[in-house]
Amino acid sequence: MFTLLCIATAVLCAVLFAVFLIVPGAYMGLYGVTADASAVFIGRRASPLFLGLAVFFWLLRDAGPGPLQDGTALAAAVTFAGIAATGIWSYAAGSASFAILVAAGFEAAIAVAFVLAR
Repeated sequence: MFTLLCIATAVLCAVLFAVFLIVPGAYMGLYGVTADASAVFIGRRASPLFLGLAVFFWLLRDAGPGPLQDGTALAAAVTFAGIAATGIWSYAAGSASFAILVAAGFEAAIAVAFVLAR
């Protein structure tokens, strides 16, 4: 399960890297957020973080049971749970549309999957 989860997460992060680098405003628009120049700037600046995560998950996909796999799974679970929490917070604050809750649901599911993969 860990290997498949790492591969899927690597692909997701690679896609997000490309989207944030090329069309960050389109992604933000999915959630009803205005993509002003500042948001586009931050989206493009953050895009390499997704590329780094894609490489991280890709290279660690075959890590066997042990501290490396446990640490990877825990770090991923915390990361995706945090992303889900910010989505829920944004919806509750009225700064994002209902679509952010769909994304948060997927992000929470990824977090739980990494916890179970340990």
